[in-house]
Amino acid sequence: MKESIRLISGEEISRAVASLYAGACIGPHHSVEEKLTGILAGENPGPGREALEIEIDNLKIAAETGLPICQDTGTAVVFVELGNLVCIPDCSLAEAVNKGISRACSGSYLRPSQVFPPLGDRINTMNNTPAVIHLEHVSGSEIKISVLAKGAGSENVSSSVMLPPLAGSLGIINLAESCVRAGASKACPPVIVGIGIGGNLETSGILAKKALLRDLGIENTVPELRELEKQITEKLNATGIGPQGFGGKTTVMETRILQSACHMASLPVTVCIECHAHRTASCVL
Repeated sequence: MKESIRLISGEEISRAVASLYAGACIGPHHSVEEKLTGILAGENPGPGREALEIEIDNLKIAAETGLPICQDTGTAVVFVELGNLVCIPDCSLAEAVNKGISRACSGSYLRPSQVFPPLGDRINTMNNTPAVIHLEHVSGSEIKISVLAKGAGSENVSSSVMLPPLAGSLGIINLAESCVRAGASKACPPVIVGIGIGGNLETSGILAKKALLRDLGIENTVPELRELEKQITEKLNATGIGPQGFGGKTTVMETRILQSACHMASLPVTVCIECHAHRTASCVL
């Protein structure tokens, strides 16, 4: 028996997006506090350990008060997996998503950070829109929505590079180390490092950001990438940059990698750094 078309209103999508975005900015991902507490247990006395304690306290205070974890509520990056049997009859997907982001901004004390035009007057849009929306068409009658609140501190130290085709794993490791050494202290470490390999210039960036959505503690299902993630994390933690750049054992909580096919003459790689707050949330409608 064939499935029938499912109607989902723009308002239902907007409500979901508003809840996800506000929740990501206020209530930390369920595993973040646990991860940071584990790191704290192994950290040596000093400024880095004190910074970790403050980060953990900040997460607790945000959850208790309903106030944002950070004053920079970031750019709203929204990944949507849209089932082919879903129809949104009353508005476009982009309109529904942006309405949800705007609603969260006004209703949850989230700082509006988006400006337009990017040159010249740079006037604040006052509602943190437009969101950056990545749409993937899939089979089925559901919509999966994932939101990443991406602060400028971590975004500004991310990088996309077209490596030589034979640069291989070592080239990627060196690129990740270069990015972390140059800017991790500006991204509120211990950070999460998302790496996108392959595709082309824009694809590698999307893969790197999508990699950040993976839950903490979940290993890569591709053995070669799982091993590369471990190598990169160990290499980056050996820098000694530590929590908030004050020195310590842990600069990077985890490394996540996603890959795609690419042209034989290129090796696109994006290193996307995310702050310790790991402000993500997902739901399925």
